Amino acid sequence: MTRLVAVDLDGTLIARDGRGALEAREPFAELARRGIEVAIATGRMVQSAMLVFQDAGVEHGYIIALNGAEVWSYPSAAGPIWQRAIEPPAARRAVEICLQAGAEVQGYVQGELRILRRTARTEAYARRTRVPAHLVAEEGMSEGPQKLLALLDPSATGLLMDRLRNDLAGRIECFRSEPDFVEIVPPGVDKGVALRALAERLGMPLTEVAAAGDAENDIEMLQAVGRAFAPRTAAAAVIKLAPVLLPPPPGLAEALARELTR
Repeated sequence: MTRLVAVDLDGTLIARDGRGALEAREPFAELARRGIEVAIATGRMVQSAMLVFQDAGVEHGYIIALNGAEVWSYPSAAGPIWQRAIEPPAARRAVEICLQAGAEVQGYVQGELRILRRTARTEAYARRTRVPAHLVAEEGMSEGPQKLLALLDPSATGLLMDRLRNDLAGRIECFRSEPDFVEIVPPGVDKGVALRALAERLGMPLTEVAAAGDAENDIEMLQAVGRAFAPRTAAAAVIKLAPVLLPPPPGLAEALARELTR
């Protein structure tokens, strides 16, 4: 029996055109009627995830934000129930490496989305997530961020990740969440680790937890749970895990609810 389902946002619940949250209203309501709680598991900040829950009409749930660096109870805004941060020296070096690679860098620091300069990419990201971006000097990126995000040409992401892993082994984790996004988080952090922490807090075995995701940063979460789902448009590495494949967003929520309530 499934008691909790963790759902990734971009590419899983939310389509590129922004649709998905409103379409999830009735499916999520049906899950609540069946006693199944919903958690959002996303690379976005908690403020953005809360807006998605509001759009979807969810009254109570959980948010795994910043690719597992924070876990929140919704609608409480009292602060995270679990949190990790990148040590400032490691964050400073990671920013240097990203800038040397020609990447645009965003920092998620003390509840703020921080940027070094405004570009078409950073403005598009702020509009998509509905969180304002704050211009800061380079040192403002390294004040114990929960996450750093490098935005660069997809062809260069592999080399950047190799440089980060070689230079900062044991001090950060990094992975792709989208073809042009390299996510940099504290060591030992991913969505799977955060979901385990949440399940333990709820006194719930992972065999009673389900998850849905589409990208490389969802793999650990999908491997951790009793039931794994993915849209048919998921990355090849995700599909290789042999999850149950569902329609892509905005139709995924309805199909997911149908699978979980059979």
